[in-house]
Amino acid sequence: MNKSQATLYVPSDTPEAMMMATDKVAGVPIIVRGIMTLSQAGLDCLTLIIAESQSEKILTALSRYEEQRLPEIKIVTYDEPYRVSPEVVKQVAAAMAKRSLVINANLLFDKELVETLCNSGASSDETVVCREGVHPLPVMEIPRAAWESLASFTELKARSIESCLRQMLESGRQRVAQKPADVNTFLVKRRRDRAVAEKFLTEAIRHSTGGPVAKYINKRISLPVSVLLSKLWVSPNGITAFNIVIGVFSGVFAADGHRYDVILLGAVLFQIASIVDGCDGEVAKLTFRASKFGQYIDSLSDNLSLGSFMTGLIAGYWRSTHSPVAFSVGAVMIFSTAITLFWMIRYLKRNTQSASLVTYDKEYLQKLSGQPRWLTAFIKYGKYTLKKDVFSFAFLLFALAGVLYWWLFIAAFGTAVSAAILTYLNFKELRERRSARRKEHGRCGGEVGIKSEGQTA
Repeated sequence: MNKSQATLYVPSDTPEAMMMATDKVAGVPIIVRGIMTLSQAGLDCLTLIIAESQSEKILTALSRYEEQRLPEIKIVTYDEPYRVSPEVVKQVAAAMAKRSLVINANLLFDKELVETLCNSGASSDETVVCREGVHPLPVMEIPRAAWESLASFTELKARSIESCLRQMLESGRQRVAQKPADVNTFLVKRRRDRAVAEKFLTEAIRHSTGGPVAKYINKRISLPVSVLLSKLWVSPNGITAFNIVIGVFSGVFAADGHRYDVILLGAVLFQIASIVDGCDGEVAKLTFRASKFGQYIDSLSDNLSLGSFMTGLIAGYWRSTHSPVAFSVGAVMIFSTAITLFWMIRYLKRNTQSASLVTYDKEYLQKLSGQPRWLTAFIKYGKYTLKKDVFSFAFLLFALAGVLYWWLFIAAFGTAVSAAILTYLNFKELRERRSARRKEHGRCGGEVGIKSEGQTA
């Protein structure tokens, strides 16, 4: 059996806190949230210290993740009522690695918190205590010997887990690790904290979102909906499929070409599709059901919705003007969009394990270096005009003004510029790689020549 790298304990300071560990926040029991977060941090073996009555609930909740690779879990039950005995100490110690995290099961945290504690540089006999300012958090990294020392402390009588942790801290050496400002934590103590905890989770998602429209408009609508869908355990892929239908119909109505209300309905549906587009990813994050297949169909949904609406713009402009310009401009737009997607998908396949186009921005565009300052600035700010949340909102505003089809020309220009920039960047990168290979080949050839001459001499 692998040695446990973390121990999640159900708190025993109040009966309400005890019960909260298996209560659901956004559809997932809090202790299961801890397990899944530790799994995302790369830990493959965990120990749970829980009440015997909680075991079935936890295992039932974990059974929903059978398709995912879950950590190996050892369950140790408290001596009732929620007390640690020498036997419990021995069971946990037997499963524990030389150093292990000890975390309150009611703590909501990011995987980055795990990295902060594990990279603290503590010596083998030090306990790492995590603080937010001067306030200690119920998470620490301990040496196994510190936990084993609790056997004598619990010999006279069974102790609460909180008493054991205090004893361990008072009797050993400590190192303090400050929680980074960008790492989120929230301790759920009472039932009334549940709504605050859900707000905590959704705000973390909103603040990590780029783009003003998505962050300040779309997410304020989509996140409350996503929390409800998470509680109902709706499939993220089902949300994506529903969104494809909305996106396709947005193009159908946009193609009307004559009636203001119908064209406006198309723009409204496209804006709704932009909002719902966030729900599948949000539900996947809130319930730990993100998958590569989900990323693929999410990208497919985006492109189908966009393709349908753009086709609707072309058809609607032609129906309203009967001008062949509609097809010429539409051809430029479609061709440029295809080139842009080609470069993005090519990069994702070669350099990442992700199928999400959002990853292209984070891993490539945001890390561009060695480019002219004007080009870097243009990409930094210009890319937002090509984000779905921005142009879907612009579509709605133009439709309200009765000039939606102007966007056909704006979109053609924007996609052409985007395709030109990405083509330039990729060909420049290709030339640099070829040049580096030629230099390397020349250097290796020179070394071989020198060696041959030395051997001949």
